Amino acid sequence: MSSTASDAANPTSIGRPVPSAPAPRTSRPGLIAAYRALNRNPITAFSERAYNEPIVSLIRPGRALLVSDPEAIEHILVHNAGNYRKSRQQQRRLQPALGSGLLTSEGEVWRSTRRLAAPLFSPAAVGHLFDDMAAATRQMAMRWQTAIAPDQAVDLAAEFQRLTYEIVSRTIFSGALDQDRAQIHAHMAIYFDTLGRIDLSSFFDLPEWWPSATKVKARTSLRTFRSVVDTVVKGRLEGSDGSAVSGDLLDRLMHASDPTSGRKLDADAIADNVLTFLAAGHETTGNALAWIFYLMGLDPASEARTRTEIDEVIGDGPVSREALDRLTFTKAVIDEAMRLYPPAPFIGREALASDEVAGHQVRKGSQLVISPWIVHRHRLLWDDPDQFRPERFLSEAAKTIPRSAFLPFGLGPRICIGQRFALQEILTVLAILVPRFRVRLADPAAVEPLARITLQPARGVAAYVTPIKACREAPSGTAARSYPEAEAGRLSY
Repeated sequence: MSSTASDAANPTSIGRPVPSAPAPRTSRPGLIAAYRALNRNPITAFSERAYNEPIVSLIRPGRALLVSDPEAIEHILVHNAGNYRKSRQQQRRLQPALGSGLLTSEGEVWRSTRRLAAPLFSPAAVGHLFDDMAAATRQMAMRWQTAIAPDQAVDLAAEFQRLTYEIVSRTIFSGALDQDRAQIHAHMAIYFDTLGRIDLSSFFDLPEWWPSATKVKARTSLRTFRSVVDTVVKGRLEGSDGSAVSGDLLDRLMHASDPTSGRKLDADAIADNVLTFLAAGHETTGNALAWIFYLMGLDPASEARTRTEIDEVIGDGPVSREALDRLTFTKAVIDEAMRLYPPAPFIGREALASDEVAGHQVRKGSQLVISPWIVHRHRLLWDDPDQFRPERFLSEAAKTIPRSAFLPFGLGPRICIGQRFALQEILTVLAILVPRFRVRLADPAAVEPLARITLQPARGVAAYVTPIKACREAPSGTAARSYPEAEAGRLSY
């Protein structure tokens, strides 16, 4: 059973919510229809076959495959990962902004950078960032309580983009980007909305030098947010005495070295990677939080169960890092939300040499698409895949899920390095906000998923936030920052 955006107005199926999703097409679209769908919203381009068959040929038979079979996914992303590099489609959209950061580099450059950056995202290192995450969230909770009236709808997508930007700014730059937050976010949104679209040049795989309207439109935005980050990195490098100063991720990245080769990053490589952390850590986690609260708004029973668990585990005291590990049902809600709305809806790979995948011959240069959006809703892999059922990630039920059937952070050597950071951040936000606010959707039918580089609510998530417990805790860690435009009930971007 599939749903459309209008289904969200009455989101039940055998008593369970059926969140917003485009209905699969009854047949594969032709070339023109496929281009229009991919340009407008790529998750609308697929037919029922994609959700019912393990491997499907795309527009170019034998040269492009949609792979949803777990064993085949494991082969591509884990066992034979060296034969598959990032697809040209992904590279041409990400490289202009992120250069040779972890998301876009290949070969020895990627391996060296991964080894160098891995300690920055170890459990202990991420744990040290908890106070900044909690402080930023408590600050937002105070604003929700004092500056937003119960009858004033807010856009949860914009609110959580703002919060995750604040968290990334604190943890990576010690707040050095605060004064530029509106400018950076606005231009980053333009960049990803333009280059995130599949235009004619990418659809027909035209040469990189081919002019396109999207490249022209994104050029100013790219130059703006890139120059801000470059300036901060350059200033930090010039002021460094060879030892970490603030202990934030930027300082630690500047002083990190590859344990195998001893390589350290130069200024350009540092900027590439902090831009990667900024874009990925801000955009994807903000969207994930918006989807989680949207789903709890559709399912008050799950929201109430989450609130009860947090109250039982944490009580009236401050949220602690150690308590997050005991939020079992809350973690299941997060997993189910990222199943239905995976942060990155598509993973693209290009074969470097001929191969065989689940009985299909793959030629050198073939494009393989693994879509978490489709895999997570595949009829062969999930019971009632369109329903919101957090229980499927609890205890024995979770053990029946094939590893490669659930990949919100990817899989294999290139699994998202910031996975722990994102999960700790999301748990922290839920642990602080859910006990203090009841969130009610203003218009569930208006919420619609849109795939660009990330999966976002097309028109935001309008909701009313009503305090149910006073926010008495003062922000800790980094000093609270004042946002006059927020106090007036308006977002700064």
